[in-house]
Amino acid sequence: MTEDAVIYRQATEADFPVVASMYAKLDQLLRQHTYTFPVVENVGELWLDMFRRTLGRFSVLYIAEYQGEVVGFIVARVKRVPEYLGGVMVGELKDMWVEHKVRRLGIGEKLLRLAIEWCREQKVYSLEAQILLGNEPIIKLVEYLGMKKELYQLRMIWEDYNEG
Repeated sequence: MTEDAVIYRQATEADFPVVASMYAKLDQLLRQHTYTFPVVENVGELWLDMFRRTLGRFSVLYIAEYQGEVVGFIVARVKRVPEYLGGVMVGELKDMWVEHKVRRLGIGEKLLRLAIEWCREQKVYSLEAQILLGNEPIIKLVEYLGMKKELYQLRMIWEDYNEG
């Protein structure tokens, strides 16, 4: 396996079923970290429906193929922040997955760079990404690419509430 044999392209409708199944794997991985949202049936299909209608306009879905098999994906989108934050367009690196058997070939970095360049072409002011605590490999990768830690997002589910 070599990185040279990997093909990168924007996803087509025919890629959606395999990408949805990969998102289901990503959902399982997130739950091994600090992810506390309820388990949802058909999570991959519901996730795909979230941005399907905006593809090509406000979002992009890139895939990586190795020997004719989809082995990774990334989603990026653009959004406008409120006026009190300048009302600018911001790029958001949403979700990424690379199959275990092809990790360490640089696929994640290449997918991130494709998404970053797409956001740059959209003339966004800045980029953001939400990464769960404990996912150190991706944190190190995006920091290597130039992202800086900006905020902590905290969440409480009711069973954790300290009523004092």
